[in-house]
Amino acid sequence: MDNTKRKLTSPESSEENSKKSRNQLVNSLENLSNDLFYEIYDYLEGLDICVAFSNLNARFQQLIRQQQKNCDSFEDLNEIYQLIFSLPKLKSNKLDAHIGKCSISIPMSNNQQLSPITYLHIAHWYTFHELSALLSYTPSLRHLNLSHTNNDDAYIEDILPMNMNELIHLSIFSSDLNFHEFQSFVEKIHSKLQILNVYFTKPDIRFLHADRWQKLLLENFSQLEKFSLCYREMENRDNYPIYDGQLNQFVSPFWIQRNLIFGIEVEQYSHYYYVCPLKKRWYEYCIEHSKSAQLTIKCVYPDELPDILLNQIKRVLNFTQIYHLNIDQKISTESLMQIIHLLPDLISLKISALFYYESILQFGDHEFPTTSALEHASNIKYVCLEMTFTMDDISFLMSFCPHMEYLNVECIENMNIQSFLREILNKINQNHHKYLHELCIYIITADEQMIKQLKQMIDDDKLLLNYTIHRQLYNIYLKWK
Repeated sequence: MDNTKRKLTSPESSEENSKKSRNQLVNSLENLSNDLFYEIYDYLEGLDICVAFSNLNARFQQLIRQQQKNCDSFEDLNEIYQLIFSLPKLKSNKLDAHIGKCSISIPMSNNQQLSPITYLHIAHWYTFHELSALLSYTPSLRHLNLSHTNNDDAYIEDILPMNMNELIHLSIFSSDLNFHEFQSFVEKIHSKLQILNVYFTKPDIRFLHADRWQKLLLENFSQLEKFSLCYREMENRDNYPIYDGQLNQFVSPFWIQRNLIFGIEVEQYSHYYYVCPLKKRWYEYCIEHSKSAQLTIKCVYPDELPDILLNQIKRVLNFTQIYHLNIDQKISTESLMQIIHLLPDLISLKISALFYYESILQFGDHEFPTTSALEHASNIKYVCLEMTFTMDDISFLMSFCPHMEYLNVECIENMNIQSFLREILNKINQNHHKYLHELCIYIITADEQMIKQLKQMIDDDKLLLNYTIHRQLYNIYLKWK
C-alpha cells in the first residue's frame, strides 16, 4: 500500500493525535518571524487578529493585548497604535474606545516606519500633541475622522505644522474645543482639503459668526468643495452667550456661491444650528437663496408649557429670519398658531399631523390667540400635511393660509381618494380660492387606473375645466388655471 495514504485510527487515538498536532502547531507558529505574521494580519480585521492570536504566548500578547486598569479602561494606547502602524498593507482603521483619560506615548515618526493607512477614525481621549505624533506615521492619509473629548488639552499653538499633502476629507466632532482652539489646530494642517465636516457642542457663540468661518476657509482651504457645520446648544442655556451680531450672516455671496444654507433644529432640550448644502425640498418651486433659512421643530408635546418652546424660537430669531417651518410631530392647531405668531416671514409650512382642541373645531367660529398669527399665515404659499385624517384638516389649512398656492397631502390608508379629492375641489370652488392652483396627493395605491377614474370624475362633475393630472410613483399631481 502506498505509504502516503492515511492509516485508519480509532476515534480516541485520532483525538489524541489531533491535540498533539495542535500543540506542535502552536509551538511551530511561535517560531515564525514577525514579518510573516504581518502578512497574515493583512487578511484579517482587528478583532479577528485578537481572537486568532490572543491565546498564544506572551510575545503575541505584547503585540495585541493592552495593560488594563479593569473590565473597561486602558492606561496606554501606545501598543495598539504600534501594532496598527506595523501592518504594511493596512488601508483603513477605526479605533473607538470610550475609556476616559488615557495616554499615547508614541514618539514622532522618524520616517523609518510609515503606515499606508488612507482612512483613519480616532474616537478616544487624546491631546493634540499626541494626535500630531500619530499623524506623523500616516503620510498617505486621505480621510481623517476625529472625535475629540479632552478639556485639558491646551497649547495647541505649540504643536508642529502637519504636512498632510494627501488629506482631502476631514471630519471633527468635539465637545471641548472653542472656536479659537479649532482655528489654531486647522491652521497647523497643510493639505489640499476638499471636504470639511465639523460638529461642536462647547458654548462659544463665535461658531455662528459667518465672517470668521469665511476668513478661516479662504485662508486655509482654498480648494474646499464641500463644507458642513453643526453647533449644538444643550439644555442648560444659561451658559450660552446671547448672539448680538447681524441677522442672516450666512447669505453673503461667499455662501451663495458654494450653495450653503443656514438652518436650525429645535428639540426638547437642544438647539442644532447648521450650515450645509442646499438640497431639494418637498415643494416644487425655486426659492431665493437669501430666503432659504429653515426651522425644524422635532419635539412638541401637548402637555409642555408653551413658553418653553416659544422662548426657544425667540432665541433662534436672534440669528436669522425664518422662511420655512417644519414640524416633525403631531401638533394642535392652537400651538401651531402660537408658533406662527412669532414667524412673520414664512413662505412654506410642513406639518406631520394636526389635532384639535374641542374649542377650535371650526376655524371660522372661534377667536385665535392673536391677529398676528392670521396675518403671518396669509404669507404662506406652500403647505404640506404628511398625514391627513379628515377633511377638517384641509379646511383648516385652506382657511388659515388663504394665499396658499400649492398643497401637498398624504392620504391615510383606506381613504376614498375620489371622495377626498371631490371634497377638496368643491371647497375650492365654493370659497373662490383664487390662489391655490396645484395639488399633490400621496397615496400608496396610486396607479394609472386611479388617474383615469379621477379624471373621469373631474370631467363628469365639472369640477375643473383647464387642468392636467398625472402620476409619479405614488404621487398624484393635479394642476389647474
